[in-house]
Amino acid sequence: MTQIRTDRSVRAVLLAGALALTSCTGDKGDPGANGADGPQGPTGDTGADGPQGPTGDTGADGPQGPEGPQGDGLKWLSFEDVGFPRTRAEKNTVRASSKVNVNGTERSIGFNTLLRGNQDPARPERQCDLVNSPSTCLNVLQAASGQPLRDDAGKIVVSTAHDYTSFLQADGKIFMVSSTESIPAAMFVTSINQDPATGALSAVSTKSLDMTPIDGFWYSCAGSKSPWGTHLASEEFPVDARFLQERTSWADLKNLASSPTFPEFKLAAQYFGVDTTDADMDGVPDGDFNDFLSAFSPYFSGFAVEAAVDGNGTATVKKHYAMGRHSIEVPFVMPDNKTVLITDDGANVGLFMFIADTAGDLSAGTLYAMRAYQTSPAGGPNFTADIDWISLGHATSDEVRALLHPAGSAPRVTFADIFETEAPNADACPTAGFKPVRGANSVTLECLRLKAGMELAASRLETRRYANYLGATTELNKEEGITYDPNGKTLYISLSEISKGMGPQPGGDDHINVATNLCGGVFALNVGPYTDADGKLVSNYAPLNWYPVVVGVPMTYVAGSPYAGNTCSVTGVANPDNLAFLPGYNTLVIGEDTGSGHQNDAIWSYNLVTRKLTRILTTPYGAETTSPAWYPDLGGYGYLMSVIQHPYGESDTGHVNDPEATGAESWVGVLGPFPSLK
Repeated sequence: MTQIRTDRSVRAVLLAGALALTSCTGDKGDPGANGADGPQGPTGDTGADGPQGPTGDTGADGPQGPEGPQGDGLKWLSFEDVGFPRTRAEKNTVRASSKVNVNGTERSIGFNTLLRGNQDPARPERQCDLVNSPSTCLNVLQAASGQPLRDDAGKIVVSTAHDYTSFLQADGKIFMVSSTESIPAAMFVTSINQDPATGALSAVSTKSLDMTPIDGFWYSCAGSKSPWGTHLASEEFPVDARFLQERTSWADLKNLASSPTFPEFKLAAQYFGVDTTDADMDGVPDGDFNDFLSAFSPYFSGFAVEAAVDGNGTATVKKHYAMGRHSIEVPFVMPDNKTVLITDDGANVGLFMFIADTAGDLSAGTLYAMRAYQTSPAGGPNFTADIDWISLGHATSDEVRALLHPAGSAPRVTFADIFETEAPNADACPTAGFKPVRGANSVTLECLRLKAGMELAASRLETRRYANYLGATTELNKEEGITYDPNGKTLYISLSEISKGMGPQPGGDDHINVATNLCGGVFALNVGPYTDADGKLVSNYAPLNWYPVVVGVPMTYVAGSPYAGNTCSVTGVANPDNLAFLPGYNTLVIGEDTGSGHQNDAIWSYNLVTRKLTRILTTPYGAETTSPAWYPDLGGYGYLMSVIQHPYGESDTGHVNDPEATGAESWVGVLGPFPSLK
């Protein structure tokens, strides 16, 4: 009870106080002081961005910083693509890239003509004097006597087949050495002037070389410049010694000759001073055929030929018989200056490797022939293989030359001295001891047995037959150019056509069996140390395998297409021939030798990293590209040598009469100048 009373009393007092306040009518008092701030509340969400303000003015460039450290040496270049020629005017001339980008800097370049066939650079307007000075007229063919050769109509013969050309330097001077792909062949040395301010090159004078000390010169195709600065030329398509041995008269030769042709045989006879007079105009010389067989040996040709030039432009030439007799396209010296790879042009041919006894001296050494072990499926579109090498033995050039020029009255060696023969029977040899092989540049099977003691003669004078006899692979077709990437340790070889012996063939060896591709391709061969069966190191630069890199694509273009008549894709290569590699720039150059594959032959640049093909030069109708070769630094400038042979001569011959025609003589020139490409 007491607690209840107390609560009621309190409520009464509070109520009375409240009534008293509400009933007060006095003035309002001053506000009290603000209380202290309370604690800060949590941060609110970020509001949306406001609109972007206007861009301020660009500030001034700062000072250039110090030069950075040297890079890793990566270099590159890319060409302007000239495209496939479409108009008749474009198809009648030389077209070349006008721009190149080297390491990020664009430069103007172009094709600069140094000389054309049938020109004498030392005479007014380059007009030749064929009466008083035939030897200074580029590509005039001469006999051993020094007199110019003449055709059946009595006209002086000027070759339109200008081929491998190199720049050599001696005593600070530049010389150009060039060869002709003719029978007989000629070699010329031309003095070259270089403008130090622009890099422009020009021909000053030229003169043919005397080739009689080496029994003449024969159908010289591609070549290379040796690491020690000499011109290495080839002798292609030598006469089949068995074929010539079996001929009995000029008429017999005329009826059966095909490669060389009968007119070429007559020019060869004329070179050696044999009477080729045709008084009764029946197309057959009146002279004794035996005079020709006495003066000429088929074993005089088929060798690598080396030319060296001194500061006076005087040249010395020699044949390297120890390297073997082939249908040589290119002899190519590897970086050890001892290993030489030799490509072999024709049907049923091989790849050969010569190991010199002494670096820089090709007069003695051991010769090897490739044995390919195909690793790609039989009959497939690609050819890949592992490679072994078969020794053909050691020889010196003096030993081999003695077989051609024996002492005293001893006769020269003949095919019949080297091999016994018999006719094959159903793609096999009837008699034990005979082996089926294929002949020189031939798909024809023959049965041979080596005569006792004739290994040296067989290996160096019948090299391809003997290689096949020992089990080497001689089934490649149209084996052409060769070049080397020293950084990637990779060799590149072109096959103009993948056909004939590269498919299945009855009788004899059949190491290669791939599908036909008439557009050809470029192949890579990795190189490295090769040891023989006895464990002896043969070379550190021997090819060890084979695989495709760039292959042409057969194509049929419909009538009315601007590309109608081209049988290979115009966006790719057709019948690749000569090759060149620019070290450090991953750039492979591919020249074409094509008839119907492309109407106008081209030179391509192929980037091995991006795998991009760029057409950098095209030729007139019926011409072939030859001699693409890089000169990374010649007097402070870079150049790509380029020669164009027999315009209007291989196809589209009638276009030589077009109003836009540019003449049938060969072109010798360079693409450039580039900056130094070292």
